[in-house]
Amino acid sequence: MQVSNTIDCNGLSPAPTLLRIMQALVGREDSASPLNVLVGADCNCERLADSLGELAEEVQLASDAKQFARIN
Repeated sequence: MQVSNTIDCNGLSPAPTLLRIMQALVGREDSASPLNVLVGADCNCERLADSLGELAEEVQLASDAKQFARIN
């Protein structure tokens, strides 16, 4: 079974976005590569990263899936 390393939180408000990220990080087997999170253009990524605390290092936020190719 292939597990995606990207979750789509586009259109979600901050609380459900944070919850989905936390759920995706629990029990991740491939912690060597970051979890890609697609968020809306209006997302305050800095505030979301602050809410994640130390886990923010395991997450890459982007408002366009094409950004992940440039990041990774």
